[in-house]
Amino acid sequence: MAQVHPFRAFRYNPARAAFDRVLTQPYDKISPAMQEKYYAADPHNLIAIEKGRVFPNDSAQNNVYTRAASALQDWIRNDVVARDPAPSFYAYTQEYTVPGSDERRTRRGFIGAGKLEDYSAGVVFRHEQTLSGPKADRLELLRHTRTHTGQLFMLYSDAERRIVEPQHHHRVFVLKERVHGSLLCVRVCIGRKRNATNQDLCS
Repeated sequence: MAQVHPFRAFRYNPARAAFDRVLTQPYDKISPAMQEKYYAADPHNLIAIEKGRVFPNDSAQNNVYTRAASALQDWIRNDVVARDPAPSFYAYTQEYTVPGSDERRTRRGFIGAGKLEDYSAGVVFRHEQTLSGPKADRLELLRHTRTHTGQLFMLYSDAERRIVEPQHHHRVFVLKERVHGSLLCVRVCIGRKRNATNQDLCS
């Protein structure tokens, strides 16, 4: 059984950053054109951390990873992002249209801090063969920022339907009520690059 715990997340301060101007797609979905669009949207756009610009004169002291770490620390100091005062789980819903139809569906989940598991333990299972390049990139970003800017996508059991929220587009909110068993992942979970990256960081 996977162990999942509440944690203190850093979240954008809505008084300093409009969400529609600072959020991005996951790093592996961002094209060069999207990268430039995100940079132009807001000086505090997550792109500066998630997938920053690479320059020909980058060095060990000044590169995409050191700049990401510097940007994050600057945002924390200036209250652009603020850490929640207490550990929490974060409910997350996505409303979407089924491709090729007008049918609307909602996927519900939550964000928590999971215990790192070796694949040999039979708790987390791969759903794809990950590539060394992207893993090395995410590992360097994690080493420099000590922060996850994206989540590991997993499946979990919720027989009691405790994770329920009215349908909307993308919503993230703090779970005030302490939830127990229904927030534990089942043994057959689906992990991808970030689990492998975390294993590399701890090895």
